[in-house]
Amino acid sequence: MDKHGDPCLLFAFPLSCLVQLKEKNTPNRWGLVQGVCRTLLDDKTSEVFQEACSIFFLHCHNKPYCLFHPGTFQQKLQSHKLPDHLRLAIIASAVRYSSRSQWRDRKQKTIDSYAACSWELVMSLAGLGQDDISVIQTLTLLAIIDATAGRQRAAWVKVGMAVRISQDLRMMLEPDSRLPYAERDERRNLFWSVYLLDRFICCSFHRPPAINDADCLLNLPTHHHPLTLKGLLSEQLEDPTLQPGVFATTVAFSSVLGEIARYMMREDSLGLFDPQYTAFQYKLERLNEMTERNAGSDLHSMASTHLVLSRCLYHLSFCILKHPFLLGSLTSRMNHEESTKWMRDARHTCFAHACSLAQVLIDAQAAGSMPVPSFYSYSILVAETVHALHLYGNDPSASQQSLRYLDNAFQYLDRISEFWDQANMIATVLRFFRNRCPRYSNIFLRENPPMEDLTPTDLTVLRAIVDYWVMMDPNNPIAELTSVNIDCFPQFSPAGQEPREETESVRLHPDMPRRTNENMEGEFVDPQLLETLSIQPSPDAKGDPLWDWDDDSIPKA
Repeated sequence: MDKHGDPCLLFAFPLSCLVQLKEKNTPNRWGLVQGVCRTLLDDKTSEVFQEACSIFFLHCHNKPYCLFHPGTFQQKLQSHKLPDHLRLAIIASAVRYSSRSQWRDRKQKTIDSYAACSWELVMSLAGLGQDDISVIQTLTLLAIIDATAGRQRAAWVKVGMAVRISQDLRMMLEPDSRLPYAERDERRNLFWSVYLLDRFICCSFHRPPAINDADCLLNLPTHHHPLTLKGLLSEQLEDPTLQPGVFATTVAFSSVLGEIARYMMREDSLGLFDPQYTAFQYKLERLNEMTERNAGSDLHSMASTHLVLSRCLYHLSFCILKHPFLLGSLTSRMNHEESTKWMRDARHTCFAHACSLAQVLIDAQAAGSMPVPSFYSYSILVAETVHALHLYGNDPSASQQSLRYLDNAFQYLDRISEFWDQANMIATVLRFFRNRCPRYSNIFLRENPPMEDLTPTDLTVLRAIVDYWVMMDPNNPIAELTSVNIDCFPQFSPAGQEPREETESVRLHPDMPRRTNENMEGEFVDPQLLETLSIQPSPDAKGDPLWDWDDDSIPKA
């Protein structure tokens, strides 16, 4: 028995049964689900479920997804009106942040097991036959769990279902004015939270969002006058005093980020002097001005989750818009005389925003906030690939800055790896990329990047590091390359220090078989094997927690 009481209560009792639900051919699956639900309603488990709710509201609610109105949630909890599929999804989400000793070595297995049980309930007639929004709340929580565990298709299905059900309930429109204010507020925040999740997972090649901006006629979650997403992004909006609120600007930034990702990750974009490319920068700067007005000058405002995320999205958008690889791919299809100076200016801008993005997370931690959601891992990866390129550039000052930010990034990823298994994987990817950057810097930091010098393996690596969907997969192509020890540059030294000897890169050919030989150097991988591999859940979390995230002082939900 630990400080939380009987260890055989809710978190432990049904686990052996839940694990069986993950097996496709488990007999009497529905009987197992019903047994778990009976456990949830048992008086002995209510205290522990309260604990799970407290952990959830402390670490998940409004960070950044706002799926519940706290007052409404509390009323449903006390009156036993929370459906079982939602209760299981909340437990699955809360386990990640629990410091209970019995979960330190099996958190992911526990999360996946409760999530599987919740999904079984949703897929039953009882789960889908309800007209309330609880199914959308459950699907959103389960989609987050799947996405961060590398189960892309499962997450994609759940996001799609959440979107379609929300559309069926007409949540993209203003809620009925006859509904209580708390219910209208909950529906509004829930829809825009689903929108955020949809935009985040679509920072990827050839992955269009499920929600169309033109269909979003619902007002944003502002605290002053009503304002739609279209209105906030409109060029005709010229109110210099407008303060729409950080949640609203977060939604707007995610919209622009989605547009930028789709533009930069397709092959028919014009770039350079394309009016659409210029419009992206204008939108970002306008939104940033609004964010600054919302934030004020108080450093402690950095503890606001949505303010941190808004600033992160602002800088990430510029990092993608002007990323050396994406820009190099775009300009390689052009032969404009002015592209050289434009590329040089774009590299400087990208580097500045990469530094600012890294500094946002440093400042947030200094203000007492630990940005944990998995999207930050992707954001810091994109920024640090820019720093890794400049680590080997000809500017000693930029090289030293890059080294410092890279060190901070590895420390940050190590700290959040207690909660997100993929943080360790992101760190491995970043090290792999950094070690290849003597070669990449020599390509992308030139006046006119020779894109033709990139091998198929290079292109696979470079596409992967800017693709959120690929990076959430523990079996991503870079993990495959790392597993066969394809790393031409195991050591690194910043600019201004004595250069080390580099091995020669071997070009790949489409018909080259995958093979490795400890006596041979270079790259020997069939490019066809470098596609995203089969989806597997992330490994169990290991090690002691760095913080006691759910001590006795946690207020009840």
